[in-house]
Amino acid sequence: MCGADLRGTYLIAADLRGCDLSGVDLLGADLRDARLEGADLSKALFLTQMQVNAAKGDAATDLPALLTRPEHWVNA
Repeated sequence: MCGADLRGTYLIAADLRGCDLSGVDLLGADLRDARLEGADLSKALFLTQMQVNAAKGDAATDLPALLTRPEHWVNA
């Protein structure tokens, strides 16, 4: 999915586990309940803390340096 334009898309409950989202434009994308376990979001574009908080992830999910892992994510 590298470089995909997902701007403004509805990704509600989407299964993005293990995906490389480098360069993916996520401006305004709805990530509520999206499965991000093991996904690489470290170089995703326009990703916000609010989007991350609405998604599901784990300790293997890579986030950009300025965003924090939500407490509700499973860290096992």
